[in-house]
Amino acid sequence: TRLEAEAKQQELDAKDVAQFQELMPEATEKTNAAEDSVEKASITMEMIAAAGDNMDEVLRGVNETEAAAKQAQASIGEARIFLNAKQAAVRRFESERIRDQATAELAKFQQQLQEAQNKLNPLKAVRQDFQQRQTAKHIVEEILERLTPAEVECDRAEEAQ
Repeated sequence: TRLEAEAKQQELDAKDVAQFQELMPEATEKTNAAEDSVEKASITMEMIAAAGDNMDEVLRGVNETEAAAKQAQASIGEARIFLNAKQAAVRRFESERIRDQATAELAKFQQQLQEAQNKLNPLKAVRQDFQQRQTAKHIVEEILERLTPAEVECDRAEEAQ
């Protein structure tokens, strides 16, 4: 009976291993695609800094970063949905050893997606950041315009003394 139990366990392991191995390539592909799309959005954001004062290039960088960030968010969402569905399927594995192994592997993918999400979050506000920087730049210019004549008057007053 011990041999029968071991044989039954091996059969369960084999069945669950087959199911697990079947889902791993797609889980890996979806996770990698999400990470790649976040990296693309991050690289696209660098265009903004590289554009310097060329407003056309800056706006193009903002628009492209915004689009890349939306695409990255969609990829992360798709991967999360897939992984959550597979985690539910893994919970039904009959082999405890394979269930634990599969759960751990899927948790690693979830962690990778969380890290990608954390990297993506600041990129999603690229337009607001750009607008805030533009507003601050205009305020500084305005203040400098008002201060320059006052500085000239102070210099004249000092010279007159």
